[in-house]
Amino acid sequence: MKPVPIKKFRKFLKPIGLTHIRTESSHEIYNNTEKPLLRPVTVDSNYPEVPILHIKTNLRTIGMSSKEFEEIIKKL
Repeated sequence: MKPVPIKKFRKFLKPIGLTHIRTESSHEIYNNTEKPLLRPVTVDSNYPEVPILHIKTNLRTIGMSSKEFEEIIKKL
């Protein structure tokens, strides 16, 4: 796994049902409005790419494996 451009990561969040809820400072907060997650997915928009650690943490929150994530990212 490698860092993903922030625009591509945002595109990944939409098909899995997450929507932009709010922005606090430079952090964009995403959640599922119909079936809320235990904690929201956070993306720091200060960087051009989402670091691997942030991707892994967000995948754990979503309940998705790295393999599933990589398959979806390839299609975008």
